Amino acid sequence: MNFKLAVGILGTLMLGVGLAATFTPRIGLNRDEAWMEKRVPTKVADYDFRGSENPQQSYKMDPITYETLNPYGIVCRVFDNGKAQFDTVVIHSNNADSFHDPRVCFQSQGSELIGQRVKNIETATRGTVPVTFIKVSYNGSEKMAAYTYRGPSGFTDAPIPLMNDLFLSELRQGTIQTGTFFRFIALNSTTTEEELAKFIGEFLDASYKSSDNSL
Repeated sequence: MNFKLAVGILGTLMLGVGLAATFTPRIGLNRDEAWMEKRVPTKVADYDFRGSENPQQSYKMDPITYETLNPYGIVCRVFDNGKAQFDTVVIHSNNADSFHDPRVCFQSQGSELIGQRVKNIETATRGTVPVTFIKVSYNGSEKMAAYTYRGPSGFTDAPIPLMNDLFLSELRQGTIQTGTFFRFIALNSTTTEEELAKFIGEFLDASYKSSDNSL
């Protein structure tokens, strides 16, 4: 077969599969925020989750965030061990548009980003996880923040690789795929990057167990 013809046929097939995936009704798993609240950990090492009027969350994201991201749900929990506090957010979705770049959110809220790097965190249950660490300055106060994403093929430190993973996995498997976004903020200005990394590893291990590896 002529090489150019073969490439053309392959390209047409891939385009057809892509269009089919794009226009096929997105019937996903039967998951919602209540499902997530049962699976996001409430205890991480010696840290306990601080509840609020909603016993399942420390605070609630604003309606605009839900409308913009359209996820299965968003779970916000603050963990405290009497010495340090960590603000955690978990977003789970079958929609690639749910997974944004949190740096944009920080900057839109008036924060200045004064440092960024990717650090690999070793976990007991999920192997090596790449995590983006950033230092955020707001009104003269500096805090450490970090985030990572999990897709069908594993973890990544940025949203674009996750979106590609979701799309390609959907093409390969023919079923709707899900992803998870994890965001962490050290609420104590004295918390070091190493201390935040340790908590993240413990949180991801706790999440593996509490969600039966579904988040």
